Amino acid sequence: MTSSHERMDTTVRDLRDRSHAEGGLFWTPRGELAVFDPSAAQTANTTNFRDLTLPDRLVDLVRGRRSPRVSWRDVRAAWYPQLRRLSEPPSIAQLAQRMEALLDARLGRELDLVWAAQEVATYALLPTVIAGLSRDERARVQRDQAMKLERLLALRAEPESAWRSMQRVLVQVRAGRIVRRELARRARGKSPRQLDLTDPMVDMLPVLGMDRAAYAITTVLTAVSGPPGAVAACLLHAIAHHPTWAARLQAELAPLAPSAFYAAPARTAPVTHRFVKEALRMWSAPAILTRVARAPIDVGAFHLEPGQAFQVSPYIVHRDPKHWNDPDTFDPDRWSNEADHAGRYVPFGWSPTACIGAQLGTIQLALFAYLATTRYRIELASEAASTIVPSAVPLPIDFRGTIARRAM
Repeated sequence: MTSSHERMDTTVRDLRDRSHAEGGLFWTPRGELAVFDPSAAQTANTTNFRDLTLPDRLVDLVRGRRSPRVSWRDVRAAWYPQLRRLSEPPSIAQLAQRMEALLDARLGRELDLVWAAQEVATYALLPTVIAGLSRDERARVQRDQAMKLERLLALRAEPESAWRSMQRVLVQVRAGRIVRRELARRARGKSPRQLDLTDPMVDMLPVLGMDRAAYAITTVLTAVSGPPGAVAACLLHAIAHHPTWAARLQAELAPLAPSAFYAAPARTAPVTHRFVKEALRMWSAPAILTRVARAPIDVGAFHLEPGQAFQVSPYIVHRDPKHWNDPDTFDPDRWSNEADHAGRYVPFGWSPTACIGAQLGTIQLALFAYLATTRYRIELASEAASTIVPSAVPLPIDFRGTIARRAM
């Protein structure tokens, strides 16, 4: 385990212990307000992001003026219909095919399975954000995603050099230029419209302008570079280290097609449904979210002025023994009776900034379970059980092995 993982693991565990002792609300040594009580976190998030707007356009910043206000609610509303279509069986079958192709490219050699899960999750989701790119454009955007993953997972032991930092910025700028070019091509009719999250931004260009439309898309590209793959890696870890559950998943999923059970997974694949929900409960990512107050916020006996920082954490909420029985135990059967955990089960965050891709993200995790138990098998490099630590994202440590195809 690298020192950065050790430090983050200790920080999260200390915050969790203190949260249990102090009721989920307290000042941290850094002067940030920990808001780990579920209802208080919802209040803080709602107050803070009630009027969240997109940043000003570059041209207006240069000229020292304000851009017309555009609420993130309007952008999210434009994305929702597209996300529903992206969660329908034809699109899910394509997502499964992309994941399978990425897994096939990683067969037969020892891998860091955390990194493999990250790549498969992230790269498979890229066409749902921006489709229709050339091979070279796609490779450049994936390079930007890979560098974001590398930084998030702290995979480089040495401190980042000035050259590496500059290189990362240049790669990010090039990826942003590709997004802008694709927006312009579609707006001018030079590229076909696509079933992706870029397309609604083409329609909003007259309101957003190019800068803010590109910003919205690159924000989603950043969002899919890390958290989805982190939970996927933990889910693969659970499959590899819980053979009884792996056998139950295989028995349930083997008769099904990849897109057969996503409309009502609780009925058509109840074991998988519970397994995915428990993975999301135990390993929500990121572990800690730090926010800056944009308005005065009152939570319990505490008050925040604009500019002060506060923290929220689905990870800590999900491991609070006041709300969960034996919270550190991986037990998908805790979901057998669909107990009411409203407000305390928040793997995708709190409204109004909860992840808009929650349904699609859950489906992708079910696809990981399907592929890992019916199409592939994980052969671990070591018989010793590895552990999962709450680093920047929950992260399996020393999780190495080989991905092999199952006989069909």
